[in-house]
Parts: sequence; structure tokens; C-alpha cells
Amino acid sequence: MSLMVNGQLRDDWFDTETGSGEFLRQDSQFRHWVTVNGEPGPSGEGGFVAAPGRYHLYVSYACPWANRTLIVRALKKLEPVISVDVVHPDMGPKGWRFGDYPGATGDRVNGAGYLYEIYQQADPAYTGIVTVPVLWDRQRRTIVNNESSEIIRML
Repeated sequence: MSLMVNGQLRDDWFDTETGSGEFLRQDSQFRHWVTVNGEPGPSGEGGFVAAPGRYHLYVSYACPWANRTLIVRALKKLEPVISVDVVHPDMGPKGWRFGDYPGATGDRVNGAGYLYEIYQQADPAYTGIVTVPVLWDRQRRTIVNNESSEIIRML
């Protein structure tokens, strides 16, 4: 994962001096919902109407949380409806990247080189971690949700 502060990528954010040694994940900030009629779901704003071809998933095969969105997408037979791009499985200094690796794809929706660029496009002042999975709205050109448990509930 990488961290963005006010839309800028940071690489000095890991606190290695905590007493407990545990990683405390921040709550996801993109918590909107895709619904049949575009009404707001349990959290977030409305306007995200379920429509074939409108939504896109960004995932990493190295992330179990992202993999579960792919599993549900397949079980629900949504492959023709929701497209997917896959980042390189090795996270570098700038976080997840779209690179040359078997099974990885380029970013075929936005042309980004790194996942953090998708977050910048959604919110130029974003502060938080850059994670997968990401559910992207092609129409509104923004992140709908980046919380795997909510994405699988929407699917």
C-alpha cells in the first residue's frame, strides 16, 4: 500500500515504532453504493445506477480482498458486465503499478501507470491509503468504493 496526503504520494508513512506491532487499517473513504435505482446505499451518496459496462474493477491477484471481488463477480456471472484491470503483483515504492507481468494488464480505462493516479483522478486532494480492490464508475469518472466487503455485497 502507499499513502497519499492532500493528493500527493508519500513513502515515509509506515510507523515501525508502535508498541503493539500491529497494522491498523484506516476506514475506506470511498463508500458509495451501486443500486438498481441509484438511491444511496447504507453509506455514501446516490447516483450510482447499476448499468452494464458502466463499472470497472481494479484488482491485484496478490491481494486476497481483491480476489474475493473477482470470485463473486465470476459466481454472479458479471464478467461481461463489469470489466477488470490487474496491477503488477509486486508493490513498488509508488505502490501498485500497471506493468508487464503475466496476468497483469495495463490500465485500459484511464491509462494510468500507477493505482495512486486513479485515486488522484477521483479526488485530487485525497488523503489515505491506496488499496485494491477499487470499483470505478466510467460515467462519473470516480471511485465508487474501495472496500471489498461492500463491493461484494453490491455485486
